[in-house]
Amino acid sequence: MTSHRSSAYVKAIGDRGRAYKSDPITSQFRFIVRMAYACHERNVPYDLTWERHETMMRATITATGNIPMPKPLPKAPKLKIVSDWKPAIWDAVYRLDAYHDGTLNRMRPGFVIAHSCGLSLVHPSESGELGVTEHGADEDIRQNWLVTHTASGKGFGLTLSFKRATDALLLAASFAVDWTQDAGALATNPEFRRAGYTVQAAFSSGFEKDSAKRRLAELECAA
Repeated sequence: MTSHRSSAYVKAIGDRGRAYKSDPITSQFRFIVRMAYACHERNVPYDLTWERHETMMRATITATGNIPMPKPLPKAPKLKIVSDWKPAIWDAVYRLDAYHDGTLNRMRPGFVIAHSCGLSLVHPSESGELGVTEHGADEDIRQNWLVTHTASGKGFGLTLSFKRATDALLLAASFAVDWTQDAGALATNPEFRRAGYTVQAAFSSGFEKDSAKRRLAELECAA
């Protein structure tokens, strides 16, 4: 095969279905991008043009020479298996820098149960005693648990029961993310945001859950 020409159409994000669940970019458009990349990689002459066609954009690639076979799209990374982890509330250790309070922009005290993956369960506490508030009143220690990034103390924006917080931590740990890295390094990993939005979509409620689902859909469209 010494020549190839194909076209594909792509709509603007706002025209691709519902706002919270956009229609994905077509396989044909993805093929155009993969073909252009394959030609560039093998120094095969090609021309990629864009034209407005009514409410859509049309991409057309023309190539001549030893036409390469585009590589298949990469498969989604398999979630790593996380061994069963059944922490007990009484495993928690009190720390003055247990978690980062985004409202006050400082570290605050609480009880911490750290997982080896680099994430932690945290129960905020000003009193230093489980089940006792800073004013000496009783509180339910099964509630009000956070899931945090151990190194930075920053969380997923969730306040959950102990059981749900444990499940949320294990879900985050199943992604291809090295949570032991610092926050800056994590931000460069594309799976980092996917993991965060997935956890929020699974364990948030109301607007937060819907917002996380929309963000996940946007990531899928951009992939």
